[in-house]
Amino acid sequence: MLVLMGPGFAGSDAEYQRLSKVTGMVAYDLRSRIKPNSWGLIKALADEVEAQRLAAALLTEKFPVVVVAREVATDPQRPIVALRALEIDGQQLKLQLRERVMEVPAAALCCIVRGEAQVGRAHARSSGATASSSSTFRAVVPDASELQVFRESSPQGSFEAFAAADLHFHSVTWIARIDARAFDFRALGIGAASPAGALDTLADRLGLLARARVDRSSRASSIGSFTQQANKGSGAPSLPPSMPMSQRAKEVAGDERFDPYSRVVGEAERLLAATLANAQPDKA
Repeated sequence: MLVLMGPGFAGSDAEYQRLSKVTGMVAYDLRSRIKPNSWGLIKALADEVEAQRLAAALLTEKFPVVVVAREVATDPQRPIVALRALEIDGQQLKLQLRERVMEVPAAALCCIVRGEAQVGRAHARSSGATASSSSTFRAVVPDASELQVFRESSPQGSFEAFAAADLHFHSVTWIARIDARAFDFRALGIGAASPAGALDTLADRLGLLARARVDRSSRASSIGSFTQQANKGSGAPSLPPSMPMSQRAKEVAGDERFDPYSRVVGEAERLLAATLANAQPDKA
């Protein structure tokens, strides 16, 4: 079980001290795990009762904490499907998926996880020094246009990286992914110097419309590091082999770090929203 700290954590010295007192962890370890205003992993515990006990103690101290099963990271019931197109009509969203078009209220959107998917990264690591060098070294501080040119010119034998945004919803567990390479942003009146810039604009627009948080911490969060290491240790792929081929065909190409992170954060946001809603006093 993953005991997670939510983005409501401001990261003051006093908060880290209180967190250290409750968890029994040293402040240095907590500062490396938990960053202000983002999701972070406090502890991964095998015993659910112990995890819930720790979470209850943290909630008593007013920390925004939830407990998520680690299986969520590779849950076949949380498929990631490609969002082909999107229309925004007032407070309504029209989602064009591979096989159907759905209309949902913007309020159904729980959160948006923005990051970079790297397809074929695991293969690149195991294919020799040439692939490793091409996938490891980067310009020190590239701007958005330089990064886009680099990705487009990278050897096909390494990996394919692209800007992505996952739309998570309150009432369903499947995830709609926007792939910046193929999405028509101009249809929404968004013009930008790069697909990644256009995706950022769209993510912020959807977040504002739905009053949903846009998460951009996949690279820095301790959750991403943990799920990646856990998947390697267990040998679990991003697309579970037990998933029927008909459903696997609807999935997007997987990423061993971003996909599990997105699933866990989406579930954490869903649980935190439900906790906050239940904590609100009933209106007369």
